[in-house]
Amino acid sequence: MSMIYSQIRAFHAVASHGSFTRAAAALSVSQPTLSSQVKALEAKYEVDLFIPAGRGIEITPLGRRLHAITQKQFRLEAEAELLLSETRSLKAGFLRIGADSPYHALPLVARYQERYPGIEISMNFGNSRDTLADLMARRIDVAIIPPPPEDDPRLISQLLIADRLVAFVPKAHKWAKQKSVNLKRLAGTRVILREEGSTTRAVFEAAVAAAGMTLKDVFEIGSREAVRAAVVEGLGVGVVSEAELIRGDNIHVLPISGADLRVPEHLVCLAECAPQRTIKAVFDLLED
Repeated sequence: MSMIYSQIRAFHAVASHGSFTRAAAALSVSQPTLSSQVKALEAKYEVDLFIPAGRGIEITPLGRRLHAITQKQFRLEAEAELLLSETRSLKAGFLRIGADSPYHALPLVARYQERYPGIEISMNFGNSRDTLADLMARRIDVAIIPPPPEDDPRLISQLLIADRLVAFVPKAHKWAKQKSVNLKRLAGTRVILREEGSTTRAVFEAAVAAAGMTLKDVFEIGSREAVRAAVVEGLGVGVVSEAELIRGDNIHVLPISGADLRVPEHLVCLAECAPQRTIKAVFDLLED
């Protein structure tokens, strides 16, 4: 504790209690120690903060002005201590989450909010590439995205959910009575995909390339909702994550055969931030 802080604290206690004796008892120090700290403060700035008054003391006009400031100072100090204490116990705090899909993220967020209602949560959604960039730039605390490179020591990740890609067509489509569709047939028709940088597109294009094929025709749309709307309008065959697909009577879902199209979603954070209580608590939920 710095000397000036000790002296200010001593002054504040005397001004608040109106007595050196009561102030010393409140701070659990001896009265001579307290008196010497106040006198040192007065001597340092060549001022009088208290003057004798009968058998007691009286605060000076300057002392009253200083006391008004120290009241604010120690109130804010108490608030800061309370904030840190409550954050440690997860009664208060902040958590910023980024995800490439609300469908994977929101169930976890709901569990977290139920267990820690005092934690304020903000969420951003974007494609997996942008979400990872936000994490690396510390614009978010945790990310829900496909697994990052295993050899990156800056990151810690844990499996959240294992999803898969599916195709879907409008009910009037010629494939609407099929139970599934082969990857080769799918690559030979117009497919509707999210923008580059999305997990769906990366996984699907990688599977097509691994099978030694190329896509015949890609209709790119920037959101999963728009992909569904385009399929309903007959603009092509949609490919999306199964968990993200909004089902309905106007579409038919087709599992894709002939390729491994699993899409694991991981909870990811920076390794150096993993010990933070608000972040660690998210990962702990996956162990429950």
